[in-house]
Amino acid sequence: MSTVTAERPSVSRDPRLRERRVAVARAAGRRRLRLVLAAAGLAAVIGGGLALLHSPLLAARVVRISGASHTPRPAVLAASGLSGRPPLIDVGPAAVAARLEALPWVATASVRRQWPDGVRVALTERTPVAVVVAGGETALVDASGRVLARSVQQPSGTFRILAPAPLPAPGADLPPSDRPLLAVANGFPASLAPAVRAIEERAGGVDLVLAAGPLVELGPQPRPGAQAVALATLLARVGLAGVVAIDLRVPTAPVLTR
Repeated sequence: MSTVTAERPSVSRDPRLRERRVAVARAAGRRRLRLVLAAAGLAAVIGGGLALLHSPLLAARVVRISGASHTPRPAVLAASGLSGRPPLIDVGPAAVAARLEALPWVATASVRRQWPDGVRVALTERTPVAVVVAGGETALVDASGRVLARSVQQPSGTFRILAPAPLPAPGADLPPSDRPLLAVANGFPASLAPAVRAIEERAGGVDLVLAAGPLVELGPQPRPGAQAVALATLLARVGLAGVVAIDLRVPTAPVLTR
């Protein structure tokens, strides 16, 4: 007795399954196409945006500078790198401020970008305290010892220092050998500047030469605060006629030599 087995249709020959596979393949292709088009569109947008950011329309064309009394505008533009009107997106405020603070007169600098085409620069300049004389040359310095300018006249309210070391270039600092003399200029009030002709080092100590003539000994380790008070008191209350030297090494017990 023979057994008859019914023939089942092949899965691969089922038209509905083939149509389903084709539909799935087409959908995947459409998804890939959409992803490619989206990536291309995004790249075009980014490229266009970068091109716009680096176009002359968004360049640093307007530079506003405040606080630059002694620093010329061309020097500010050159040091900041803004003279060439760079793209505003490439202007780094912190880096620009650091370059500006290297200029002789500049103590601090604040830089802000102002879209679409501006940069605002605010400077705080240093205050001179003394004119340093060395080797026949002069330099204006601030309280920190920064050389602000060379070959200058002495401004009112500043002291005159006779220094032993050569003068550095503007923007550099005085050498350590000049620091004790500068400390005296920093410690004495500006109101005493007209009475002092010079601050200098003699025999290992710091001396003042008064405009009235006497030599004031401050010693190897000056105490400017107390010695300034003692000198101001002597100038106000004691006649210095005939006085050739004043010993202020002990500020509370000054000694006058006639």
